[in-house]
Amino acid sequence: MRNLTYEKEENSTIIYYPWSREVLDECIKDYLEGKLPVIDLELTARCSKCSCIYCDSRPGVGEATPFELTLTETLNFLKEAKELGAKWMYVCGLGEPLEDPKFFDMVSYMSELGIRLSLFTNAQLINENVAKFLRKNGVCLIIKLDTFDEQIFDKILGGKGKAKRIYQAIDYLLEAGYAQDNGNGTTDLAFSIVPTKLNLSSIPEVIKFAKLHNIFPSIGELEFSGKAKIPPIWKKLALSKEETKHLRSIVERMLWPNYKRPICPAILTGIHITNIGNCVVDKDTGLACKWFLLQEPSIQVLGNIRTDTLTTLFDKAKKYRKKCFTNEEKIREHEIDYIFGGCGGNPREVIEIAKEIVTKEK
Repeated sequence: MRNLTYEKEENSTIIYYPWSREVLDECIKDYLEGKLPVIDLELTARCSKCSCIYCDSRPGVGEATPFELTLTETLNFLKEAKELGAKWMYVCGLGEPLEDPKFFDMVSYMSELGIRLSLFTNAQLINENVAKFLRKNGVCLIIKLDTFDEQIFDKILGGKGKAKRIYQAIDYLLEAGYAQDNGNGTTDLAFSIVPTKLNLSSIPEVIKFAKLHNIFPSIGELEFSGKAKIPPIWKKLALSKEETKHLRSIVERMLWPNYKRPICPAILTGIHITNIGNCVVDKDTGLACKWFLLQEPSIQVLGNIRTDTLTTLFDKAKKYRKKCFTNEEKIREHEIDYIFGGCGGNPREVIEIAKEIVTKEK
């Protein structure tokens, strides 16, 4: 691994570029003009290299789901998305994207179209050539990195030797040119850090490493979904409120006051397409991310890209969301204020911005 001596101790304000205010404001502006700025896409359900102890998608992932989108279907809807104004795709759910046979062809085509990609990965398949390919095509990356304690991390990831592969992947990415200081306070590389009782004491070390190398440390709370919902696992992993608050005080000293996970533009301005082509939204809010409430998803299926145009699905999503936001009592139930926030930011802040958008929408 890279040098773990820490000369940089000043407060850091580096932000993962796809979650920056600049990108969020641009996506909101485009959305209010009737454009579709973001696609939130699930790729394959295949995830054979890790079996994370708190996986939010188990038992639904592991093997590829029947009838997953083909490369041709994916490229066709990407072309339509570009025509509707898409500038970004966010891939952050279900299985491991790098295990999808269509991944590399899809990324190459996106690069031709000028659609940027933000990708969450367990990094098990990132070697020197993959790192160079991702960098060449402008892919922004979120890498799972809970701890530098190899034994603990292997336990979290579900197998011996898995942590070492992530540490090696980070070296490959840095050597390929990731996390360069671009002068505007943003970076193209982030660490996804989930605080649990297993890795709590070692999180400051991850933050220090991230600061030293211009990487955004994205700390988000454990989701009450998938495997983590199993009572013995939740009891073994979940921090108390007091432990979480104490960790936040440490994080604020190391990073900045009132640290919370940034808001993901895909929740507010995109549409979510599953690996089998369904367009889904959160059932109660109509927002595009089914995970942002940090609990088992409750979804509404609005259609499928195999039978509906992207324009039709986008219109359905906007109408469904407007309908949801007329029910103020139901919306208030989801204005949850987490200590760090989770996938996509803090739900209270997400919903506050969503209210403004719905009010201004044409």
